[in-house]
Amino acid sequence: MVCMNERGAGLVVAILTVVALFTLGTALVFLTRTDVNISKHQMLHVEALYVAEAGAEEALHRLGLNDPTNLTVNGSSINAAIRDPARPPDPDWKARIFLCRPGQEPVPSGSEYHSCTLQDAGSWLEYSSESDNVTALTIEHKWRDLDGDNVRDADEIVLYDGSKYPPENFETGSPVEVITVVAKSATAEREVKVEATRFPLNINARAALFCDRGVDVRGNVTVCGHDHQYDTPHYTMMPACEAFEYCSNRTTCIATGCVTGVMTTGDEVDKRGTTDLGGVPAPEDTASSNQFLTLAQTLGIEQADLDEILANADHTAPYSADPQDGITYIDNAGGASAKWPGGGNGTGLLYTTGDLDLGGNFMWRGLIYVDGDLTITGTPSIIGAVLVRGISDYAFSGGNPCILFSSEALDYYLRQSLHYIKIGWKETSGQ
Repeated sequence: MVCMNERGAGLVVAILTVVALFTLGTALVFLTRTDVNISKHQMLHVEALYVAEAGAEEALHRLGLNDPTNLTVNGSSINAAIRDPARPPDPDWKARIFLCRPGQEPVPSGSEYHSCTLQDAGSWLEYSSESDNVTALTIEHKWRDLDGDNVRDADEIVLYDGSKYPPENFETGSPVEVITVVAKSATAEREVKVEATRFPLNINARAALFCDRGVDVRGNVTVCGHDHQYDTPHYTMMPACEAFEYCSNRTTCIATGCVTGVMTTGDEVDKRGTTDLGGVPAPEDTASSNQFLTLAQTLGIEQADLDEILANADHTAPYSADPQDGITYIDNAGGASAKWPGGGNGTGLLYTTGDLDLGGNFMWRGLIYVDGDLTITGTPSIIGAVLVRGISDYAFSGGNPCILFSSEALDYYLRQSLHYIKIGWKETSGQ
């Protein structure tokens, strides 16, 4: 027979057990809810990082576009390209991309450039702001205060040259751009800075006109290897092209990048008539020891990188645009010549795997590389350099063209034709 004390003790134990189970259940619910909140915040934190990466990708994409690139964004046409138009670069230049429709971005001041996002309205990722400059997606040149005066000078812009060690310097290469993105996903926020620059080149052009075979420059032809400025006016013929305003000081031109006018790998240069040739150390060089370079070697990059560049060419046919800026790749090996019979205008790289026929008032700034023959009639003007592999001894003939070597034109217009690559990434804040 169970006594009353034993019954009371059992009741107490039962009550305590219920209380313990209730407390344990409450704790488990609290821990579960806490874990859910932590997991949710962690998920939003990761999403905010993805949003920041998306913002950086829009900036990189727009930096790499040819200027102008007109697109329809949310019902309006805008120039989607973003770049500092100044030459040399403006140290105070900044570009901001806002989350707004075209025409609703805040009015910029000073050297700033404002644009709207390319995203569809109403569904955009929050990697900028509608009107706040502080949290807007911002692009600016990397800068170091070398003289300690806290004033941005043009010679304090950090440049990137892959042929140097370290590659960052203040003399050669493309500006390093700093992209600042403040991104949000609900309550989570992350700020990242991405450093990027144009795909690095190490251009090796040894002559204004370099032919693997013989070259015919009879007639009223100007080929000058003195190093001209990138903006030398077209059709500036010798001797005017060698004036101080267009060419680096002729008394020291060996040190300032001047090259031979016409170079071959052993074949003769036929220059009867009124041909004008100039260059350093000589107007022409026909030594059999001269090595004709592939396009990849000329650009100073790997063949795999060149293949990628050509696969994403801006143009694949002559006369597809005017001006025809960027990368023009015409694959016409074994077929008809690529022809510009009536002239045309362009900048950057013009590469044909077959023959090229230029005529009229054709004008180009940058590099022309021909795997086949080059025939010129009319009055083409080229500022930069021309390389012709050629399949005949007289691949270059006729007309009265003007070819002026310009290391500046090669460097500037070829770099402007290439996409941007990331060279640095860091997170500066987040919550």
